[in-house]
Amino acid sequence: MGGALNGTPATRARRLLVVAGEPSGDAHAARVVRRLQALGPVEVHAVAGPELRAAGATMIVPQEELAVIGFSGVIAKLPVILRARRAILDDVARFQPDAALLVDYPGFNLRLGPELKRLGVKVFYYIAPQVWAWHAERAAQMAAWVDRLAVVFPFEERIFRDAGVAAHFVGHPLLDDLAPELDEATFRAELGVPAEARLVGLLPGSRAGEMRAHARTLLEVGQRLRARFPDVVPVLALARNLTTEGLPAHLFEGVKVVKGRTHSVQAHAACCAVASGTATLETALLGSPLAIVYRVGWINHAIARRVVKLSHIGLPNIVAGREVAPEFIQGEFRADALADTLGGWLADPAALAQRREALREVRTRLGGGGASERTAQLLAEVLA
Repeated sequence: MGGALNGTPATRARRLLVVAGEPSGDAHAARVVRRLQALGPVEVHAVAGPELRAAGATMIVPQEELAVIGFSGVIAKLPVILRARRAILDDVARFQPDAALLVDYPGFNLRLGPELKRLGVKVFYYIAPQVWAWHAERAAQMAAWVDRLAVVFPFEERIFRDAGVAAHFVGHPLLDDLAPELDEATFRAELGVPAEARLVGLLPGSRAGEMRAHARTLLEVGQRLRARFPDVVPVLALARNLTTEGLPAHLFEGVKVVKGRTHSVQAHAACCAVASGTATLETALLGSPLAIVYRVGWINHAIARRVVKLSHIGLPNIVAGREVAPEFIQGEFRADALADTLGGWLADPAALAQRREALREVRTRLGGGGASERTAQLLAEVLA
């Protein structure tokens, strides 16, 4: 695996604990681990999903057990979360890691981090908790236990540095290798869709709760657009762990359902409707005009309204500092309203072009690739 970390002799492999509680964090962490391995021997124990397991991490807890949605989702999973926390701390006592890499997942990691610090473990946090959206005072609290913080949005570095945290803007990891799985011609051939058809991407989210909250309305939007534009083909992009079970069969008329092709849908669609989250940023970076949707239970929404301090929830809008993608949240997420917006774009090529141009601002603000490499270099310094 190359020389010792940070270019210095080592008597043993460095020991790293990784905690990534969601699929996107698992993927981002695995990229960092692979680049870290290229710098020298490192032994990794992790809350691991498939990507970290493929990178050679020894699994403490399956990442899949910890994935939750919303505030009430945390409550429902509390016994699992507490068992995972105990398993991690027990493993720390045996493994004696030199440092911990905590990746996003603030509801869990903001509580675990201080405990690790008290146990003498250096804490490296990657993909900062969005304290600029809620509980800004937590940035100052993190200064007491975070040894290094790698942030993925440029405006975050100042926020955390002002709070006393050793923060470094590394760029966004999506820019490292974001690309469609297939070129457009191959993708259309796989779908059985002619070149002249216009694809409309429907992305309900990667969790089962998001699927339940969004899929039916998105499929209704697809049927409305098919009725208005005979050349439109809706494409429902599903995470590999999701199914369409329980959804009415008539909503799938003329709809293509795909798995493992999300980036192709995002890149090759004329426009998309996307559940709020990382997928909205992916869609924006791939250049497809998008509307952002989200719906949660009333308890989660009531809590969020009290704690979230942003005018927008969509990452493309937050990064751009203005609305580059309209948002349909809670009661505003209706099939008629969303179909009217997407239909207006499809009826007006100039409007679609204008939307694509606005999305360029998102990529410009995020800078270039290399986030995983820069993060691995910073982490190697902490491990040295």
